[in-house]
Amino acid sequence: MASEPPNPLTQHRPPGPIRRGPVPSAVPSPGGISGVTVKRLVWTGAFAAVTIVGAIYGAGLKTQSEFKQEKRKIVEATPEERIRDLEARRAALVAQKLPFERKLAQLRARMKAQEGAGDGENK
Repeated sequence: MASEPPNPLTQHRPPGPIRRGPVPSAVPSPGGISGVTVKRLVWTGAFAAVTIVGAIYGAGLKTQSEFKQEKRKIVEATPEERIRDLEARRAALVAQKLPFERKLAQLRARMKAQEGAGDGENK
């Protein structure tokens, strides 16, 4: 009889056990933190960093876009619209000026009162 080729069905090797999850390490890691935990922390930090940088970059883009729109609005405005906007801005600044002037007057009055009280003590 001539030698027959090996039958693949009879030559089959049984598969090894199927492992699910992380491979247990033979040597416990020092400090009690496993490699899987460190890897998870690194990935979490990386995703958080990407999210934060993306949020900041997006906010910058939005601010830049709003600035360009405002600039375009000012450039395209008619002289009458510009005058109206400048008058509105002036009115807002004058409204802010009044409380400051009142506080300045009160401060000057207190300083004058303190100078008057200080002069009386030196005599």
